[in-house]
Amino acid sequence: MKKLVLALALISTSALASNSDILKSFEKLGYNSNTIKINNSPIKGLKAVTTDDGIFYVTADGKYLTQGPFYNVEGDEPENIANKDNLNAIKKIEKDAIVYQAKNEKYVIWVFTDYTCHYCKLLHENIDQYLDAGISVHYFAFPRSGVNSEAGKNMQSIWSVADRKAAFDDAYKGKKISPATSMVPYVTQQFDVGRSLGISGTPAIVLPDGQLVSGYVPADKLIEILDKKNL
Repeated sequence: MKKLVLALALISTSALASNSDILKSFEKLGYNSNTIKINNSPIKGLKAVTTDDGIFYVTADGKYLTQGPFYNVEGDEPENIANKDNLNAIKKIEKDAIVYQAKNEKYVIWVFTDYTCHYCKLLHENIDQYLDAGISVHYFAFPRSGVNSEAGKNMQSIWSVADRKAAFDDAYKGKKISPATSMVPYVTQQFDVGRSLGISGTPAIVLPDGQLVSGYVPADKLIEILDKKNL
């Protein structure tokens, strides 16, 4: 909240703020301009600013800034305009997901997970229920204490071995995680994407339409949500 209040004070008050004006304001807040992306949003007069802390929306004159979901209510169900951005971000790391594929796949979900998280363990213990319901689960790493924490380093080891899925399963069973001889950057990339989506806890589920769902959702409830969306 403090950062948001500061942002409101620092954003340019020119008649029409340029992208460089917006970048300078975010730099004053401690953001690295090299990691910020500015795009037009579907809402006329608003720009979408993607940062490590998620997406902010800034008015075209640069006077006002907010963070949080914006809904299009024209259809039968409200749609968060950030959903498409979520899917675009997922595409960047999709190839490095640990995949559990349903035999009769109806849906694909992406789950940001931490093997030390109780509800992540609960979800993975019931992975067969998701698969039996036709839901394929694609896992990304999101160590809650950061990539340099013990969990973060262990997850980097998991993603670095030849048989990631076996190492991933072993971690959830509480087995010792052997350090990899060489590390890949995938966990850092996935963690950064998770933060850019506004994720702060796990499990965090991204649905096929890009909607972000925080927390554990049992398979029977999730399939109801997905079927209702008719994706």
